[in-house]
Amino acid sequence: MTSEKTMKMRGLMGKRARAGSYSAFACAIVIALCVLVNGFFASLPSSVTQLDLTSQSLYSLSDQTKRIVRSVDNDVNLYILATTGYEDASIMRLLERYADLNDHIKVTPVDPAVKPTFLDAYDLSVSQLYENSVLVDANGRYRLVSYPDIYVTDYQMDYYSYNYTTTTSFDGENALTNAIHYVTNENLPKIYALSGHGESELSESAREMLSLDNMTLEKISLFSYEAIPEDASVILINAPTSDLSDAEAELMTAWLAEGGKILLLTNYIDEGEMTNLLSVTEYMGLTAKTGLIIEGDSNRHLARYPHYLLPEIENHEITDALKDGGYYILSAMSQPIEETEDNEANVTFLLTTSESAYLKAAGMNTQTTQKEDSDETGAFNVAATSQMGEGQLVWFSNGALLDENVDMLVSGANSNVFMNALNWMCEQPESISIRAKSMDAEGLVLTSSESSILSMLLIGGIPALLIGVGICVVIRRKRR
Repeated sequence: MTSEKTMKMRGLMGKRARAGSYSAFACAIVIALCVLVNGFFASLPSSVTQLDLTSQSLYSLSDQTKRIVRSVDNDVNLYILATTGYEDASIMRLLERYADLNDHIKVTPVDPAVKPTFLDAYDLSVSQLYENSVLVDANGRYRLVSYPDIYVTDYQMDYYSYNYTTTTSFDGENALTNAIHYVTNENLPKIYALSGHGESELSESAREMLSLDNMTLEKISLFSYEAIPEDASVILINAPTSDLSDAEAELMTAWLAEGGKILLLTNYIDEGEMTNLLSVTEYMGLTAKTGLIIEGDSNRHLARYPHYLLPEIENHEITDALKDGGYYILSAMSQPIEETEDNEANVTFLLTTSESAYLKAAGMNTQTTQKEDSDETGAFNVAATSQMGEGQLVWFSNGALLDENVDMLVSGANSNVFMNALNWMCEQPESISIRAKSMDAEGLVLTSSESSILSMLLIGGIPALLIGVGICVVIRRKRR
């Protein structure tokens, strides 16, 4: 009897041992599978494992960026300068997307406090070194993308209350793509700003925009030149107060005939003035019509200032991004731009007033902005492009286009259209298309009842389901 009992116990113990062995083997298999699956997903790019669920698509890269980054064939290091453990998650995720596109691009966090000599190799001012800035380096050619260049704060003014509001945009893609383009390309556009005629100086912010879009800026006086420099991409003529000389006008016209490009901003031109400058524009099929434009449609001008126009934005590569974004461009104290009678160039008008606009023939000597019987009425053009062969002219009859106070009233749209014009002329369409992404979108909002249901499901429902499945498994094993 004892022997039989012993045999049963041994049999039971053997079954338990086999069951334990099977369980241990199954656990080992599950652990191995988990390791393999985890390793597989770890090898995938972040664009696959980390879906961009933000409404603004903060981490999704545009086709232009993908094309530029995939063409990079030399090593580029993206150093995020931040205290260890305090790297900005959004910036890190965006940098990983760049690294996923090209094996030549490496992302490395650097804590300047831990590596105090790291920045010694770079000529950077202390004022540029914000936490979570990104240093883009390609074999010693570098650019610092500062934190305020990534998270850009814009100021808007309410036309009626004159109160300012702020919005924050995520401009990381634009800044980083341009930085990568800069450090990997030797031949960058060169802009010559004409001087010697009382031209307006570009503001610091305008010069910074040129730098960010990989353009070099240099002043030029043509009095001692026999020809426009060969390395000139665009000649900028920014609101001159006196006319060109005969020789300068001839140089400009000859350069346009050879495929040169001019970006022109003008203040109001009285009849009989700036004849040499207008001879250059007339070669390209455009001229200025005498008269100051007053906008009669209250929806198309600044409140209480009918000579501060908010013209209709026409379709063109220069303006499409702004039009799609619902921006306004502010054109102050402008006169009409029109085609010449014998025009042979391809002309496109960019900004047009409403049909309710009217023209004050007295120009800047106008005594009243009220409409009078003698005023010419109709839609007038205040910006245009003209192309003849390879030669190009872009003209804004708004000398205050880049005035920082004017630009701020329209959330930077004036400076944007200026930069878009330069990028279009320099054949850099990627800088036109990449736009900042607003950070002021609404978040996910749940009512109290929805929050309670979701909490019950996550805290109680799912664990209860798992416990129930476990109990069923134990009962089935005991019945065996």
